[in-house]
Amino acid sequence: MMRANTESPDQKSYRAARRAFIAACESAHIDTVARLHPAKGPDGKPLFMDCAALGPRRAAKAVLIVAYDAAGTDVLIALLREPPLPAETRLVLVHAPDPASFAGVAGDPAWPPAMLRAVATEDLSRVRDLAVLPLNRRDDSLKAVLQTPLPQAAITNLSPAATAEEAHRLIAAFFAGH
Repeated sequence: MMRANTESPDQKSYRAARRAFIAACESAHIDTVARLHPAKGPDGKPLFMDCAALGPRRAAKAVLIVAYDAAGTDVLIALLREPPLPAETRLVLVHAPDPASFAGVAGDPAWPPAMLRAVATEDLSRVRDLAVLPLNRRDDSLKAVLQTPLPQAAITNLSPAATAEEAHRLIAAFFAGH
């Protein structure tokens, strides 16, 4: 028996958003790294935080972009089509830093900060000037989470962006101003 798709285009599920993000990364020839969350989704399947990095690993300037929901996923996908990336800079895209919350299940509140610290260590270790761009919501906790693994970096919280155009503008202004 085939189940009907109950997802509307405006309310993409965690699974549909994750599939779309990974497909966009594959289309752009960008590898993703998946981190397994300890909780299971409402369907009993595993949950993941996915990351993709663009630009040289040795870059001193970078922007970390964090998408919490389906609308944020759409912004990440748009940024992958035309990455706003000047030479010698880096973008790190984080999809679903708390996949349990995105999927609507209880999770471990210590997991997202631990995984974001791992992303900082792996993808941003040489960065000296970092901007953090949350999508569709303010998240003032990100700077404190990232400062521990990146003590050498000056970290700037950017205003949240709700559209790819806003994200492009904020990223361009950060790179131009530094």
